[in-house]
Amino acid sequence: MSLPVATVLLADDHPGVRAAVRADLEEFGFRVCADVPDADSAVRAALRERPDICLLDVGMPGDGIEAARAIHEQLPGTRVLMLTVSRDQEHIRRALEAGAAGYLLKDLPAEALAAALASVLAGDPLPPARL
Repeated sequence: MSLPVATVLLADDHPGVRAAVRADLEEFGFRVCADVPDADSAVRAALRERPDICLLDVGMPGDGIEAARAIHEQLPGTRVLMLTVSRDQEHIRRALEAGAAGYLLKDLPAEALAAALASVLAGDPLPPARL
């Protein structure tokens, strides 16, 4: 018997970032069920797809942190992780208050990103930020 593949929604306004992260996640066995360019699309896609994890960029159009809040409130079973270049402590604080399970930087190696997602799926806490 095989385990179900974890589904991931990816939201970032840079198509190249979405393509690279998608390829990395798929290499590690995750299924990207949607990739979208902005916060509004992220919330709509999350409600439609009901992914296991949402990876959201903080600085995408429409505010990634507010998307995290909306997804966390409407889909409490979906884990939300921020994936961003921002090292701003205020962003980290706001993201965690919005219900994000973690805050990861985009320069994280693919193996570490996959491990962080697996950890969150297993119910293990992530440090507040992987900076």
